[in-house]
Amino acid sequence: MAVRRTASPKRARSQLQPQHRFSEQTMREKPLADVIATGLEEDIVLGRRHPRERLIEQDLCDRFNTHRGDVRLALFELEKKGIVQRIPNRGAIVRDLTPKEVMEIYAVREELEVMAVRILPFPVAPTRLTELEKIQARHATAIRNDDMLTVFYANLDFHQTLFELCGNACLIETIKTLERKIYGIRFYANAFPEALEKARHDHVDMIEALRGSRRDELIKLTRQHLKPSPQAYIRAYERRFGGAGAASG
Repeated sequence: MAVRRTASPKRARSQLQPQHRFSEQTMREKPLADVIATGLEEDIVLGRRHPRERLIEQDLCDRFNTHRGDVRLALFELEKKGIVQRIPNRGAIVRDLTPKEVMEIYAVREELEVMAVRILPFPVAPTRLTELEKIQARHATAIRNDDMLTVFYANLDFHQTLFELCGNACLIETIKTLERKIYGIRFYANAFPEALEKARHDHVDMIEALRGSRRDELIKLTRQHLKPSPQAYIRAYERRFGGAGAASG
């Protein structure tokens, strides 16, 4: 799925070239299937692998210097998360979400995330606000440095920390589950610097709304923060498949 690139040359290189960030210590400490799954998730988030792209087992064995058993376990875990799709007689591919599916997921995400901020207790402890500020500083620094992998993880940390304030374990886990399903569309919004800058501003405003116990403002920010990613993905999808392709599914 093509998307117009506006990223800097540094960011473009980081997205197009595989980055093997796994140290020997990491490889020893984590099951190799988990290492493979994490590597593929990062590839998808950074746009190195695209919707409908085949994930060839032998290529993955060569990349991670392992056997097909570990690769198949990793693909199975990614399939359970909704990131990978296994097709009979074809193997595994990066899951391709239709615009309809994306809109349905985001409609549910919006209501769940609004529920989380609606029930979180005020006032928020200063230690939790400081924690959010530190995560946001890491997110902002990563944006300045075009470090898109850290942008992704810092963004996840920020929202998980925010929603954990609600104290409802079932709600928190459901939000995480839906968030994983749309890993593959993150790249399309993050390709545009203005979307990243808006996300940074939203995070800062969310912290200030929490600090001031302004619930209505926090709810509004939560809703608007979700808009850019599905919009960017759907535009890219429609450019590739046209109106008929976008309407199918």
